[in-house]
Amino acid sequence: MEPMDVEASPVCLDLDSYISQYVGNVCLQRLKFYVDNSRPSSDNYRLLIQTAMECKNITVYTDAVEALNNTCPSEGISVNVDWITQTSKHLINKVDRLEQDLKSYQLSQDKENIRRTHQMLGDHYHDCGDLSNAIKHYQKSRDYGTTVAHTMEFLLNIIKVSVYLNHWTSVSNYIKKTEHIDNVDVKITRRLQLAKGLCEMSHNNYEHAARIFSNIPCDSWDNEIISPLCVLIYASLCALASFNRRDFQKLLIENNNFKQYMDAQPTIRNFLFAFYNREYSVGLRSLELLRSEFKLDLFLSSHVDNLFEKIRSESIKQYYSPYQTCDMNKMAEAFNTNVDDLELELMKLVADQPVRIDSHNKVLRASEDDERSKIFEDVLDLSLMYKQKTQALLVKSAILKAGLVIKVPVEEKPSTST
Repeated sequence: MEPMDVEASPVCLDLDSYISQYVGNVCLQRLKFYVDNSRPSSDNYRLLIQTAMECKNITVYTDAVEALNNTCPSEGISVNVDWITQTSKHLINKVDRLEQDLKSYQLSQDKENIRRTHQMLGDHYHDCGDLSNAIKHYQKSRDYGTTVAHTMEFLLNIIKVSVYLNHWTSVSNYIKKTEHIDNVDVKITRRLQLAKGLCEMSHNNYEHAARIFSNIPCDSWDNEIISPLCVLIYASLCALASFNRRDFQKLLIENNNFKQYMDAQPTIRNFLFAFYNREYSVGLRSLELLRSEFKLDLFLSSHVDNLFEKIRSESIKQYYSPYQTCDMNKMAEAFNTNVDDLELELMKLVADQPVRIDSHNKVLRASEDDERSKIFEDVLDLSLMYKQKTQALLVKSAILKAGLVIKVPVEEKPSTST
């Protein structure tokens, strides 16, 4: 399979297709991050305003209207006071009704309905973007759970909210708790794997994150915290930054499950194959074109620069590792740079490796093993071992000769008469 022209491919994070993969508060959170960190656009702000109204999130709505009026005064709109009043009234009435139900159930000590009402209050606050109150009610629902399914539901809810609060320690702890619960539901397993992959990525454990993301089943997707496109992007970047060539081939290129993700997004597939085919110039140039788009992703944004740096370093290592000597002029051409800048990069990369830089001839050389010195070292080690064994035998012989051995008397067994 040969890669196509990567630069001619469409962008990965087209806003409409990107947001269409999410619903509810998940969609709003991602859209808000995208709009806040991209070039100001009246269309983007209008889409954010519409989504905030659908999600009944008054705070995001008013902030978006204000931002639109400040950045695009000619296309500004006035705040819909009637909508805010009606929405506020509706939200307050819903909370009051649920809290009244909760008090009634608490008086009758109806545990199941108490649990379910806390669950509904948590869902309500989550949908409105009030994550602090959402996690509070989800935690209260735990005290009234009576089945394994209730426990798993509680854990999934806490994990979901903790992810958007960036409470990665909590995410990790609650994921560990789910490992003690027998689970056969594919969707639940996927949600846990998605959260675990995000958690690993948040701690810069890119290799572990790539292994998790690349093995998440591609079929039967249903309103998850991240979409199949994001799984593909996260797995690809984390793998390029941390995998050696053998793992990259086995876990990505030859992975039938991961091929389904790649086939759905030619842009990503093409630059992956560019790296796999050692076309580093094409791969790095293609990545650079997508840098600004990747920085618009809610979970990936803070890792983009670090990942790109690691990808370049790993590519340089894979370029020179098979050879005894490498022409730095050709290497600079392959990595879209000049020889002097490449030499500075190499000085950092080869500091702890058996490689040296011939700055005069602009050649990178692998250090040759001194076989003669190695043989002498092995002989010296053997002679030292034989000397120690001989000394031990002599000491043992002297002890026996001097009669310094303590003999333990054998106890006589009492005779038994028949």
